[in-house]
Amino acid sequence: MNKVDDFSPLTTKVERTVLENGIRVVTERMPYMRSASVGVWVKTGSGQETQKNNGIAHFVEHMLFKGSKKRTAKEIAGSLESLGGLINGSTGKELCIYNAHVLDENTSIAIDVLADLVQYPQFDAKDVEHEKQVILSEIVHSKEDPQELAFDYFFQHAFPDHPLGYFILGNEENVKTFHRDDLFEFHQRYYTPDRLVCAAAGNVNHTEFVELVGQHFSQHYPAQEISSHLPGSPKSQVTLQLPQLHQSHICFGYKIFGQRDERRTVLALLDVLLGGGMSSRLFQNIREKYGFAYNVFSFADTMADTGVFGAYMACHPTKVKKSLQLLENEFDSLRNGNIDETELADATSQVKGNLILGLENSSRRMRKIGESESYGRAHQTIQNIVDKVEKIGVDDVVRLANDLFTDENKSITVITP
Repeated sequence: MNKVDDFSPLTTKVERTVLENGIRVVTERMPYMRSASVGVWVKTGSGQETQKNNGIAHFVEHMLFKGSKKRTAKEIAGSLESLGGLINGSTGKELCIYNAHVLDENTSIAIDVLADLVQYPQFDAKDVEHEKQVILSEIVHSKEDPQELAFDYFFQHAFPDHPLGYFILGNEENVKTFHRDDLFEFHQRYYTPDRLVCAAAGNVNHTEFVELVGQHFSQHYPAQEISSHLPGSPKSQVTLQLPQLHQSHICFGYKIFGQRDERRTVLALLDVLLGGGMSSRLFQNIREKYGFAYNVFSFADTMADTGVFGAYMACHPTKVKKSLQLLENEFDSLRNGNIDETELADATSQVKGNLILGLENSSRRMRKIGESESYGRAHQTIQNIVDKVEKIGVDDVVRLANDLFTDENKSITVITP
């Protein structure tokens, strides 16, 4: 085992064990810390839903905190908070995450609580009806956030008639109809050991953590056969009128590759060049030069087999046409190779800095290794990733821009008053 004095955060390696029941356990040791971040990753989300049950993955996530085999909702909430720790959950397109951040001495308690709520939810009928009101309120709240709405509709149009395009929160009609049996059935189908990853980062010992997971996740549910299909072509451009808005909100992007594609490192550079901060092309041109937008940035979101890359901005309704042209120009400029070595060097330094600074805490490390394991990606040290970034040249970025920025992959969503 490494001594703290010899420890290098850039070169720590992820340790991995697969339990007999199929649960994968991954850890990254950070012995200079006094905390541990623990996460249970479940390979399910809105991308496994149908139109009829859209929203149920998010509903199940809520209900797991409402009572378990050993604890009431209040006891779940207080189990770690009373120790100065945190516990939370979130639902995405393809993953649900239940995570805790605790003092290293309380790692065993964190695993006990997470295992209890993930494996043994009660789905009490009264709690289900109560939580419906909470989620309906959350849906209303999301509709009052125009940026969130713009991205929701962008995904819907980038992946039309496909679960990846469904709203994660679902819709009011579905939420009102969910019953205990619906939630229980979804949980039994998707919360099986073969779809679970237990990840921990911080001052944790791998062998000890594996033993803890084995003690608390000892069930042997049979794996369920899950069918899936890839989404078709995106809708090229959709404009929606929402009278409650005061500005127009634009998502301009392209359907791209998935999590296991080796070009993800080049994509990180492309993202920074286009819209990664105040020095980026989007900020300097659209905000600083033209003053069209207060908020403008690029985004990259990859899933198992597909993803999206693009730009978001909000502008005055009279500036939509010109803004779309400016966005198109920036993408074309990258595709045409208008990148000099100095700009690329600056972007490379920014990617390296973002990577290293962003992984200085245990929570982000846990999320990195948990996501990698969930998607079947090879685990890499930070130094491995930095080395790859430093080898990327202008030609690599231009080649990727030409591969991605094609008319058949393009999708534009505008929501406007």
